[in-house]
Amino acid sequence: MQKNAKKQAVNKLEEQGDRIFALDIGTRTVVGVVGEQAEDEFVLVEYAVEPHSKRAMSDGQIEDVKQVAKIVAKVKTRLEELTGIKLTKVSIAAAGRALKTGLTKMEFDISERESITADMVKSMEIEAVQKAQSELNLESSDKVSFYCVGYSVINYLLDDYKMLSLETHKGKNATIELIATFLPSVVVDGLYSVMSLNGLSVAGMTLEPIAAMNVVVPPEIRAINIALVDIGAGTSDIAVSRDGSVVAYSMATTAGDEITEEIIKAFFVDFAVAEEMKLNSTSGKKEFEYRDIFGLTQKVSTTEFNRKIDGATENLAGAVCEHIQSANKASPAAVFLVGGGSLISGLSKKVAAKLGLDENRVAIGNHRTLRGVDTRGKELGAEFITPIGIALTAILNRGYDFSTITLNDEKIRIFDTKKISVFELLTLAGYKTTDIMGRSGRGLNYTVNGKRKLVKGGNLTPAEITVSGQPASINTNVTQGDEVKFTPAVSGENASITLKEVVSQFDTIDDVSVYVNGEEKPGTYELNPFDKIEIISADADDSFYPVPQDSAGAAPVKLSAGEIAFEPDPNGIYTDTKPEEYGEITLSLNGTVLTLDPTPDRAPHKFLELLNFTEFDMVNPVASYTLLLNGRDASFNDPIKDGDTAVIEIVEKKAV
Repeated sequence: MQKNAKKQAVNKLEEQGDRIFALDIGTRTVVGVVGEQAEDEFVLVEYAVEPHSKRAMSDGQIEDVKQVAKIVAKVKTRLEELTGIKLTKVSIAAAGRALKTGLTKMEFDISERESITADMVKSMEIEAVQKAQSELNLESSDKVSFYCVGYSVINYLLDDYKMLSLETHKGKNATIELIATFLPSVVVDGLYSVMSLNGLSVAGMTLEPIAAMNVVVPPEIRAINIALVDIGAGTSDIAVSRDGSVVAYSMATTAGDEITEEIIKAFFVDFAVAEEMKLNSTSGKKEFEYRDIFGLTQKVSTTEFNRKIDGATENLAGAVCEHIQSANKASPAAVFLVGGGSLISGLSKKVAAKLGLDENRVAIGNHRTLRGVDTRGKELGAEFITPIGIALTAILNRGYDFSTITLNDEKIRIFDTKKISVFELLTLAGYKTTDIMGRSGRGLNYTVNGKRKLVKGGNLTPAEITVSGQPASINTNVTQGDEVKFTPAVSGENASITLKEVVSQFDTIDDVSVYVNGEEKPGTYELNPFDKIEIISADADDSFYPVPQDSAGAAPVKLSAGEIAFEPDPNGIYTDTKPEEYGEITLSLNGTVLTLDPTPDRAPHKFLELLNFTEFDMVNPVASYTLLLNGRDASFNDPIKDGDTAVIEIVEKKAV
């Protein structure tokens, strides 16, 4: 009967719809909030807090997925009971353990646009974030994959003028400068696994200091140089604003746990009692009781308690201030302390002293410092700043998808997959252009007595791509939940031939001299591109010019020197024929003559293929390039043909 009653209760729950469920998974507690959007603010409906029953996290990182999932389940169930809503989507945040940041500046040509739309701005921002992520993955010496967990725009520029917003404007060039934050895949994957075990899909993800910044230091006050510090149990996460933007992030592994450990040693108590004593010390009581490890009940005054942990508090203040000054390059004008660790007695005064600030310039966040939030009269402490910030960030970031695509059984998480192609996905995953597209082996051009010849390079083996089981190309778009299978292309071998092999194409004759670029060479000499070979008969009256079979396919043309015949194309060697007849083309790239073999499907060649013959780095494109085809601006999709002249050159750096 009880089971049936529970099922009926679940069935009566409302759909979540647009209501927001946010979770702050801390080292000591899990805090959940449910609310809804009213214009541009978050209206709190309910909240729930559940402590971890045993250590399952360290420095903000999940170490026991199943144990953390159990606590999340309790918070989720409690909120469903309080709200009557079936919670299926959640917004989450990660602490800054192993945090990496990337400062990126990108320029975009918008001269052909009528005006800049919101979608265009999002697309440009996402492109900058993806480039920063590619650069970070390349820099990772141990091949650890990093995921972006949030970013902040530092500057918008329109034709070199600073703008508050790019939307609805027109111009020639738009520039976006932003700072993106990244965490190793193990940190992000742990959070996603916990959500999956609770039947929750991740609607949005951010970094804890970004979330707190959005709710305490919104854009309208970021002209002030403010440092926000989210002090949890395992980490102290820091964000810094200046000149209207968030300009830096940092993280210290010194946090509330260091205080707890000092309490354990000073008062001979276990971890749970130490945590309880820490809470009692901030309750306003003059003294409180505790039970030590010997089972004895003890009393301590709050004054004595704070004196005994003063050294640990001093160390915490020192670590926080050191990271603030490192990130900001100086002391800021003000500091906000949030998170449960910020409530430690005397901490704010020590931070002020170490930074040289007045004590009233270091504030502890609470419901009164929240901006863009309606708590409906609920008085909330510093530990609720981050979870409410996660919810508000979810409102601000709607339209910015953080989605998962499976590539060769590995999950790749990226921002905004609405317009991402297989090619972009592969570059983000670290594949090089040659892996994705491959290339035919380079052909070898040379001449024999003025007649042009070509040895074809080996054919490429094209990459194999499927998306959700269906054949696909590099231009196929992918989105949330797609499964991509990719087998890299295999490039063909470059053509090679020795001088002996060249001469062997002709009938043997006596008294013939062979020269390469005016010098005699041995038969083992391997030809280089554009070598000029001369075969000269000892009989000066005779001429020696090998020619191909006639067009009608008759017997080989006889030559005057000893009845020598040229056998056309015995080993893939062609002479004096139009390349179009065989599907290859010859063109100039940056002043060098190239020959391209036919494409696998005999489709027209594209400008994009020429990247295989340059230093153009598609995985880490940190420079701006000029692309010209026959003297005119070109794009990667432009067709190329025999006789064309192409240019690919670096013109300036465009990333810092």
